[in-house]
Amino acid sequence: MALSPIMLTAWAVAEIPGLHIDGYRDTSTAELDRVTCRTSEGAVISIASPLTAEAAKTQDHEHRVGQLLSAGVRERLGFDVPHTLGAGLLGKRRVVVTEEAQGQALSTVRDVRPMLPSLALALATLHSLPTTIVKRDAVPSKTALDAVREAAGAIDRAHQTTRVPSALLDRWDAAIEDQELWQFVPTITHGNLEFESILTAGDDVVGITHWADACVGDPANDIKAIVGPLAPEVSAGFVTDYIAHRGSNDLRVGHRARFLAEIDIARWLVFCVDNNDEPNIDDAVKMLTNLVTAVTDNPAMSLGAAPIKPVSLLVDAPVVVAEANTEVSS
Repeated sequence: MALSPIMLTAWAVAEIPGLHIDGYRDTSTAELDRVTCRTSEGAVISIASPLTAEAAKTQDHEHRVGQLLSAGVRERLGFDVPHTLGAGLLGKRRVVVTEEAQGQALSTVRDVRPMLPSLALALATLHSLPTTIVKRDAVPSKTALDAVREAAGAIDRAHQTTRVPSALLDRWDAAIEDQELWQFVPTITHGNLEFESILTAGDDVVGITHWADACVGDPANDIKAIVGPLAPEVSAGFVTDYIAHRGSNDLRVGHRARFLAEIDIARWLVFCVDNNDEPNIDDAVKMLTNLVTAVTDNPAMSLGAAPIKPVSLLVDAPVVVAEANTEVSS
């Protein structure tokens, strides 16, 4: 049974004390029965019930993160995040009420450079939260070793396609072998940060949304969202600001972020190959070819280590042939 906007709003008003709704609009999708409302206090809330198993999984994870980011934690962050106001059942359907963050998506901003100092502070603050606030199994947790193994696996799968330029494979193998690159302490991360998820007002970051992939893991996974699409001379200042705000020993986070952004292209290639998507395979190969051109002899695009040179098992040394002994012993 579909849940209409009136049914959802009536349920939320009955379940959440002090909730007064001034207006609403139906924002349902093929995966969600959903209504978006504005409260009498000017807040924007969504009331949603999943229709598919995948939507239920996403909602469940975002609900757990919404509970994790309590009022006290949000105050420390200095920017807003969607957070759960209430959850329960309407008949046999699960419903979650979320107060949404508000602002202009960074993806719609023509020049993002004025927002980068604020974004550097926002991500540094997020990554500085103590991981002790994460209850056991509330979100996935990944170690630095997990990060190396995932990256190495992605490179291996990309190599099997035979479509990746050898220069990139050498570059990535060098990054995998660079032990210093992987010396980081896992932090609370967004996990799938994109410009669309970053909300701004003026030059300030005021919110971050879409937390379904939040985890304790490599902070470089968030940093790559900025390092990947921006020119190195622009992202370099962002990384410097971020490291200064963090005050951590993870000085290679910028290199690692660039590396992760590069192998994301390889992951896209693998996905297209697995799905026999020839047009997008060609696009992915073109992106990798352009990447080779961009990184070749370009210090600004360095990963901090020289590519590993192939090792020959043959020793190029002169062959000495012993002279035969012609003496005959008597």
